[in-house]
This record gives sequence, C-alpha cells and structure tokens, in this order.
Amino acid sequence: MGGLPLRAAGPMALKGSEGTDEGDYMRDYIARNPRTGKPLHTGRRRKRTADLAYRPGEGAWDSLPLDRVIGLATGEIEVESVIWSDRERLLRRADGVRALPRIRGRAQAEAHAALNAALGDIDPRIRSAGLRSLPYCALINPETLFEHLHELLDDIDAEVQKQARACLVLVAPVFPSATEQTLRHELRYADPPRRRNAFDALKQVADVWPEVAELHIDELIREEDVDLRTQGAALLARLTRHKSATLWDLIGWSLQDEAVTVRRQAARALAPLTKHAPKVAQIALEIALFDEDEQVRSSALKAFTKLDPDAFRMQRLLMDGTRHSDRNIRMACIKMLPIILVETEVREQASELIQQETDPEIRTFLAELMIDESLEGTEDEKNRFLAPAPKVERDEGSLSETPPDVLPEGEKKKPVKPAQPSQDELYYGEDFDEEIDDLI
Repeated sequence: MGGLPLRAAGPMALKGSEGTDEGDYMRDYIARNPRTGKPLHTGRRRKRTADLAYRPGEGAWDSLPLDRVIGLATGEIEVESVIWSDRERLLRRADGVRALPRIRGRAQAEAHAALNAALGDIDPRIRSAGLRSLPYCALINPETLFEHLHELLDDIDAEVQKQARACLVLVAPVFPSATEQTLRHELRYADPPRRRNAFDALKQVADVWPEVAELHIDELIREEDVDLRTQGAALLARLTRHKSATLWDLIGWSLQDEAVTVRRQAARALAPLTKHAPKVAQIALEIALFDEDEQVRSSALKAFTKLDPDAFRMQRLLMDGTRHSDRNIRMACIKMLPIILVETEVREQASELIQQETDPEIRTFLAELMIDESLEGTEDEKNRFLAPAPKVERDEGSLSETPPDVLPEGEKKKPVKPAQPSQDELYYGEDFDEEIDDLI
C-alpha cells in the first residue's frame, strides 16, 4: 500500500501478480448462508451514492500502464494502444484523464495538475472526463477542484453541465463543507432540472449528514418561493430517525405554513416521527389533526393511530377529536373511547355525542356503546356479568356417595350387599351388645 492512509486506498490499491484487482474481489464479496444461499446481514448497508464516489468507472483506461497515464492525460502522448476485453483499443487524452485516479505516491501532484488542466480545457470532452475523475481524486487532494465544479455547472456545453450536476450528487455527501455554497446556489436556481438535481444531492446529504441537511432546510422553509418551501419540507420525513430539536422545530413550523403543499409534505413526517419521538409527535398532532386540509388530516390520522392512547396528552386530544368536523377523525377517536374510559364513562360520553351526531354510521356505533349488556343484553350476555356460584365444600362425615338425583344420566346406583350376621347375633339376637355383659 506504500504507507498510504486508509481513506486514500482506492479500488486499484491491491493488485495481484497477474493484474487481478483483488481489492474489487474483497469489496464485492457477499457472505451467504450455506443452506439457503441468501446473503447474510452483517451490518447496516452503505449508501450506494456515497460508495460511487470511491469507485471510478471501469473502462479501457484501466489497462493503461501507470507510467503512461500522466503523459496521455496532459496531451504529451497523443494515442496509446492497449488490450481491453480481448480487443485492441486506442486511448486518447480523455481516456488518460479517466485513468488519473489510479495514480499514487510521488506522482499525485502531477496527476492533480493534469486534472486541473483537464477541467479548464477548451475541449468539452476533456472537461467531462475530468468531472468523472474529480470525485475520486478529490479524496487525495481537493484543492481548487470544487471551484472548477462550481464553474462547470454553468458551462456553455449541455453535456458538461449534465456531467457537472451528476458529479455534484456524488461529492455532496462526501464533501458537505466544500459543496455547501454550490449546493445552496443550485437549490435556488430557476431552471427546474438543475433545481431537481440539487435536491437529489441534498437527499444524499440528509442520509449521511443530517445536521447539514437541517441547515439547508431551515433556510429553504423561510424562502418566499412556495416550491422551495415545499421541496424542503418533503425532506423532513428522511430525517425523523435523527433525534434533533432543530428537526422538531422545522416540522412544527412547516405544519403552520400558509401554503397547503408545505403542510402536506410536513404532515408526511408525522407517522415515522411516532417511532423515534412519540412525545414530539403528540405535540405536532395538536396542529395537524385540526388542519383545514383533508390530506394533512389524513396523514395526521395515520400517525394518531400509532401512538399510545393512554398518554395524558393523547387522551385530551382524543376527547377533542370526538367532536371534530372530519367524520374519519371522529370515528377513529370514538372507537378509542373504550380503551381510555371505563364502561359507565363510555356510555355517558356516547349519550352526549349522539345528540349532536349526524352521520348514520357513527350514530349506530354510538348507540351500541350506550347499551348496558348486563341489563339490556340477551340472556347469554347477562349471564356473562353474573358472579360464579360459590363452591360447596363437603363436610367430614357427610355422605360419601352422590345423591341419586344428581347422578349422571344413565348411571344407576349399585345395590348395597347386606353384611353377614355374626354367630353371637344369631344365638342372642339382634339386640346383643358385645360391650354389655349381664354376668358382670
């Protein structure tokens, strides 16, 4: 490895004796269950976009000898012939620029100078090739590279612009500080494709650096442009697993925005928020559940059903929801009444609500809640409320046999065989008493 730091070790760092890329083999290896053949879950999967920044694209330039890369990238060598995929290929300067991420050691300074020259070249193909190598080369020496990226986003050539936008998506989650101003500029650009590409980059930043994404969203939801505020609020759901007071404020502010599209996007973050911050979600529901927009209320209702109804704030919110103007919310809250109230309180609450309820389905449900099954139910329902009869314990000396009237049906009592009289009883009679002797 030549003593290079770990982060600088790229996919070409490990080489076999025959040119085999062992680093790629180890990185692409997947541990599988020997019985089922399915991949084993060994940890959290890395994000694909951040992974691409460490992988320069493969091509015929990978067969170019290292001592010929810089010469071909600077234009000193016009054409180089290599064998790639069992075919002879002719490589030119653009291919040499694509091979610059393979350079290591003392030649890195020359490779960096060659990349800077390529990014400022008059030929758009050379500039595009430089943008493809920029994400990986920036890991070793990022100096002046991001200034070139910022300028090439406004290049006169459409293909170079497109490649610069793709490069921004790759490097934004890896270099959030270096691309902060560039991303802030692109997010507010009037051209829809460029703005959409910038928000794609911000999504990748949100997955890796949530604190940085929160700063951008905080600025976006303060803009006058409704589209900016809407797209900024749409990212809040991706950040809910990140427990941050800043995020909770952003959700609360977006739920109170004057634009309904912003409130709709913010309400989508409530359901995932119930997993990671249920108490904060309860506070946010007090706003969203009574919003005038139906879609906002629908998203709030999904989150409402996932929270614990026994919490004090939820009980108060539930009681208020039983008189909500939205019949779906009223029905959901009324169905939860038996969970938080005892039976007598449920009947009292149902008798009050039915007086002002107009929906036939809800009135039918309230009428069912008002029924006291112990008094008005069927015979079987009444019997369920009866206390079980106490168990009768048999006293000592009582009859050991079950009375005939309680014997199982079809079972007859066996006759008792009379005892054989003794000789004394036969001689003296039945009144003979062995303990009384007249002779004494």
